[in-house]
Amino acid sequence: IQDIKESQPAAGRRDVDVDQLNLSKKKLTRLPDLSRFHFLRELWLNNNTISELSGRSLNCCLTELYLQNNNIPSISGALKHLTCLRVLLLHNNRLRGLEDTTKELRRMQQLHTATFFLNPISHEAEYRLHVIHRLPSIQVLDGEGEISGTRVGKPPAARSICPTVACVTPPGVESAERRRSFQMFNRERHRVLQSVAFGRRATG
Repeated sequence: IQDIKESQPAAGRRDVDVDQLNLSKKKLTRLPDLSRFHFLRELWLNNNTISELSGRSLNCCLTELYLQNNNIPSISGALKHLTCLRVLLLHNNRLRGLEDTTKELRRMQQLHTATFFLNPISHEAEYRLHVIHRLPSIQVLDGEGEISGTRVGKPPAARSICPTVACVTPPGVESAERRRSFQMFNRERHRVLQSVAFGRRATG
């Protein structure tokens, strides 16, 4: 509770006025109850030792959630109500179960930036193509991508309390990857489309 009070942007602000909250590097082991911040949009919980998430603690209006560098083994049942999320950083945790992880996020149709690297799921077969297929709105995955011509990527080591996503570099989720993902996970439909495109039935 004290950490929350210290992290509120200005003294005297009501809970309802808080739209950003920085709880990074507070030695948190669990997610505090933040449900009273009804209009919270951006939340930093990175660089703690959080090992368990509770969906009841997070407001459904969140648009940016920073959970990187914790000890989180699963997000199942904790994030699916956050349908307004656009940015979700989860790298360097202990996430297992790629299918369960992407299933939890599938209702987030505005999610455009996500990180899962340095988790066990990032070593699963065809990890990147699987994520692109299951979460088609994603434009930047693991610090690789381009949004509306603005290069984006992994956050720099030094960053202000309010990091914006569009401040760094490398190249990323490209149309070729999306085609490969479609071909891999929609093989039958891909064959039908091929047969239509070439005016003949595609053969095995």
